Amino acid sequence: MTAWTVMLRGIRYRAGRSFVVFLLAVTATTAAVLAPAYSRAAQQSVLTDGLSAASTDATGLTVGAKGTADSAAFKDLAEIRLAMNAVLTKDQLLADRLDLPVAAIDTEVAFGDVGAKLAYRDNACYHLKIDGDCPDNPGEIAVSRRTATARDLKVGDHLTVRMGPATGGHDKTFTIRGIYTPTDGDAAYWGRTSYFSAAAGGEGERADALFSMTEDDLRLERTATLATRLEYPLRADRVRLDDVAGLRDGIQTLGDRLRGEELEVTTTLPAVLRDIDTDRASIGRTAPVIAVPLLLLCWFVLFLLVASLTDERAPEIALAKLRGYPSGRAARFGLGEVLLLTVAAVPVGIVAGLLLVQGAAGALLADGVRVEVRWPVFAAAGIALAAGLAAAVLAGRQTLARPVLGLLRRVPERGGWRAGVADGVVVALAAASLAAAVNDRGSPLALLAPPLLAVVLGVAAARLLGLWSHARLRIARRRGRIVPLLSAAQLSRRPGGQRLVVVVTVAVALLTFAATAWDAAAQARRDTADDTVGAQRVLTVAADHPSALEAAVDKADPGGHAMAVVRASQRFDNAPIELLGVQSARLAGVAVWRGHSAAEVGDLAARLHPNVAAPLRIGKDLAAEISVDALPAKPALRVAAIVAAPGQPPRTVALGGLVKGTKTYRATLNGCADGCRLVGLAIGRAAGGSDPFTVSVAVRGLQSDGGPLVPGFDLAGRWQARHSGGGAQVSVRAGAALGVDVSGSDPADAVVEHVDTPDALPAVLAGGAPTDDATAAAFKLPGFSDQPQPFTVAAHAAGLPRAGRRGVLFDLDYATRMAERGASLADNATLRYEVWASAAAPADLDRRLAAAGVQVLRTETIDGQLSQLARRAPALGLWLYLLAGGAAILLAIGVVLLTAYVGVRARLYELAALRVAGVRAGQLRRAVFREYRALLGLPLVVGLAAGLVGAMVMLPGIPLVTVGVASPVALRLGMGALPVAVAVIVVGLFAAVLMVLRLMGRATPERLRDGAQ
Repeated sequence: MTAWTVMLRGIRYRAGRSFVVFLLAVTATTAAVLAPAYSRAAQQSVLTDGLSAASTDATGLTVGAKGTADSAAFKDLAEIRLAMNAVLTKDQLLADRLDLPVAAIDTEVAFGDVGAKLAYRDNACYHLKIDGDCPDNPGEIAVSRRTATARDLKVGDHLTVRMGPATGGHDKTFTIRGIYTPTDGDAAYWGRTSYFSAAAGGEGERADALFSMTEDDLRLERTATLATRLEYPLRADRVRLDDVAGLRDGIQTLGDRLRGEELEVTTTLPAVLRDIDTDRASIGRTAPVIAVPLLLLCWFVLFLLVASLTDERAPEIALAKLRGYPSGRAARFGLGEVLLLTVAAVPVGIVAGLLLVQGAAGALLADGVRVEVRWPVFAAAGIALAAGLAAAVLAGRQTLARPVLGLLRRVPERGGWRAGVADGVVVALAAASLAAAVNDRGSPLALLAPPLLAVVLGVAAARLLGLWSHARLRIARRRGRIVPLLSAAQLSRRPGGQRLVVVVTVAVALLTFAATAWDAAAQARRDTADDTVGAQRVLTVAADHPSALEAAVDKADPGGHAMAVVRASQRFDNAPIELLGVQSARLAGVAVWRGHSAAEVGDLAARLHPNVAAPLRIGKDLAAEISVDALPAKPALRVAAIVAAPGQPPRTVALGGLVKGTKTYRATLNGCADGCRLVGLAIGRAAGGSDPFTVSVAVRGLQSDGGPLVPGFDLAGRWQARHSGGGAQVSVRAGAALGVDVSGSDPADAVVEHVDTPDALPAVLAGGAPTDDATAAAFKLPGFSDQPQPFTVAAHAAGLPRAGRRGVLFDLDYATRMAERGASLADNATLRYEVWASAAAPADLDRRLAAAGVQVLRTETIDGQLSQLARRAPALGLWLYLLAGGAAILLAIGVVLLTAYVGVRARLYELAALRVAGVRAGQLRRAVFREYRALLGLPLVVGLAAGLVGAMVMLPGIPLVTVGVASPVALRLGMGALPVAVAVIVVGLFAAVLMVLRLMGRATPERLRDGAQ
């Protein structure tokens, strides 16, 4: 009979125990494979997500030139394409990861007082909705519907544009063949060029791009400056980790080679890759640190495994030595089965680890990420195998070196000085890691603090259990209680009991720490998503002006589940301040404002919108009944109305020259067909000058479109004089008629304004006040206009939704009215328009807004933000923590079963003898259950405490959401990973105890026949 036959028969004879050994070895190899395989997949996921989340124009590559006729900008696009293809044939990696290019040419032109781009773009007509025909022939263009409406243009008209510089260019005439509307102005196809940027009013008025499908049309004027280019989108799904370095080098080489062709390569892809590298590097640092405690636990388990099995076979090894086996053969006889099972477990463990990572990739990582079978996987498995074999040799060395009589003894060996030295080393390492954690919680040594703390507490728990068992044994002996006596005797004499306590404590602590960290990170991600997005759904839109956005939102969602928001940014003390104008009446039902209930938000909203007069809305005409008792001889005076159309600056409309007596003064209002706002009335000189004058008038009534207005002349403070820098004195008297007294020599008009805004705009302030006194209750800051506007602090907040810890929140309607007293909002390019929507908002809100004239550019959701954050490096690292914790619990359960199977024949023999001696079967079951309750209950409690303490110590310094940024730890009670982990631990250990009880149920008196053990 060969040694192989003996080992195989031994494995078959001890099938149950051998299966447990095999599973433990498989788990150890799987744990070793997890770190490199998962780390690689997670890094690929971060790369894929980062490239996909970046805009196409940020990751794409542009090749071209800009200049006049003496530059490469006037080259045919075909020539540029040929030059690019010639270079790409030498760099297949870069060529395979670039998509088909979009060719584009554009130049600045002007018609009338309007500036615009004349543009050519490949297949542009397929991305435009055109009424008429696509301008395929030379001399033909398509104009936007917005431009056509503003300039009264139609298909077939001729449009003359100035090409080239204003002083040296020439006029060219084109025929309008189509009127277009962009189907999606924010689509990746349009790249980073702004084609649809029409702005009305003021200087520098611009129109949307004029499109021509003929390249040569743009080269008609040789003095014109052309931007000619090929735009290559990046195929993000094709970029793998191994491609990153090649892409960087390829882009650099591409730029160097094309420079000789006078072509420039423009891309921000290297910068995007640098940002992604931060997350990738974090995963690369975190994975090994997470893997070390698990691998150490695996090796310790293997050590226990071999030590227990070798000790169990001590009598067989003694017999082998008595029969003349040399030490080498006796060692192979004692260790052969375990070593064979350990080696056989390696390929199974590799496959199991790869399958586990593949499952995690499909559930957690970016689409298309697959597990990669690379050399680090096999290296990790090899290291695990080598360490396992070394642990096996070291574990069996003490037993194999004992003499024959020592091997035949059944009294367990007492712990020696080596155990005390090992405990001291662990305590020293734990102290060092805790000291490192005090200084830097993110250091690798500090990250080992939780598992090392668990080991220390596990050793302490094991020693405590041993002392408690000896004490309970003496008490049970004195009292003669069978069940406590049997359980305490077994606990005090078990050689591997203390080691089992350490294993279970560490495993429970690892999973508890991982689950606690995951719950804290999940809450931090939720808080970050809430703060970042601000509402369940946020649509970034393009609107003509704030009032147009409010009207569109009211039309699209009359139920009040969506809210118009206008944002702007200002700076104070070299720090940014975010301004948010909101529809305060809808704020409570729409905004997600962390730390504030709906009732609290409603109270804040009410403070933002104190009761003031409604604006005076006027239509196509205005009439004012005014009485004048006396007029100066000179100068001639006139009365005027100050009128503001939505989004437009206020303008002065003359009502007529003042005459004595009572008269109705009238004016037709152009541009007010859709309604204007009466800002105030003005009294001044009809022909200018600075002659002093004094006059008193009484405004008795106002009318518009044949109907009377309700101006509130009888309400004190409803009309107020506008303060000017001149020397004019203006006073206002409330009453049935509004009395206005003017005296002085100020050449400017004396203005009396209708007060339809608060004196200062109430605001919720996050951060210090933007003034010299950070605690001031009032301050001035440009809101939606260039001029400072007065604000008063209605409330303070730690942070504002979507604005962070430094911002000002105020009522949009009041802010718009205040800004429109002196500025145009339609051409304010600094304003950003958004629509915030709650979960109850219409699902087709984007289409409704489009129908109301508001273009939706981008949509963000809290769920979408959460999904992105869940695939950032901190979250992916925590998933590895959870996987490691789960593997540790499996190891612990396996060790529990292993300790039951090792020496089970002798244990069953003892129990059978006790039954024959008169101990009832129920007492034996209770004794075994009590034994395992102490053996597993104490490490369960200690492990849970160690995991929670480790989490509380480490989490405040660990990035939970963003790499390099430690998030505040907020654990809230509820269903999460921690309750599930505790349930899994308890159920797993309880199931192991049930299996042990079932195994011990085989202790029947029949086992005593012939002394069989």
